[in-house]
Amino acid sequence: MHKNYDIVLLDADETVYDFKLAEKTAVSLTLKQFGVEPTDEVVRLYSAVNLSCWKMLERGELDREKLKSYRFQKLFEQIGAPSADYAAVNATYEDHLSRQAFLLDGALDFIKKLHEYCRIYMATNGLTVPQTGRFDRAAFKPYVDGIYISEQIGVSKPEKAYFDYIFRDLNITDTSRVIMVGDSLTSDMRGGRNAGLTTCHYLGGAEPSHSDLCDYEIKTYDEFFDILFN
Repeated sequence: MHKNYDIVLLDADETVYDFKLAEKTAVSLTLKQFGVEPTDEVVRLYSAVNLSCWKMLERGELDREKLKSYRFQKLFEQIGAPSADYAAVNATYEDHLSRQAFLLDGALDFIKKLHEYCRIYMATNGLTVPQTGRFDRAAFKPYVDGIYISEQIGVSKPEKAYFDYIFRDLNITDTSRVIMVGDSLTSDMRGGRNAGLTTCHYLGGAEPSHSDLCDYEIKTYDEFFDILFN
């Protein structure tokens, strides 16, 4: 049986981790500690503010260090909460988030099976403390060969330099044997395309994008094995 790829670069949040649940849990615990009632509306607002900050980072409009406290500053301002030490709020949030290693349904079985055929490296734009903590707690850790976190590297997806770092670190000379799998068009698919990689868009419950950034789009993990073996 012919195998098309030897290495899978696998995004973390909303590709294998249930980030929505992790974020909701961590931000609720954090806000309570700082005297803010974590209603569903407030938690949803945080998610929107946080996402907009990460999109700003991807576009080069915000640096990573400022993002950490800026997202909480914007949230507190928008809900009219008293000002706080936003660096302390962020540190508390990162600590709580580092303990939330919830997986999407089927993710563990997918990684276990994929590990039989390929080397797997997590490729994430997350921050070091929460991503390291979650990775260490994740049930799939024994089946993953390593993790590349943008904060540690110093550049983020979709920058080509992010992937170049991985290629150098793993001594990859034939990138045709590497595939990028992730849920984000703007970071995973664009990043993979920038690096000259084959890209596979994990849709989960979303509709196909038909974007030219994607070589493949899959709704379920099992569909990936049809791509791996031709």
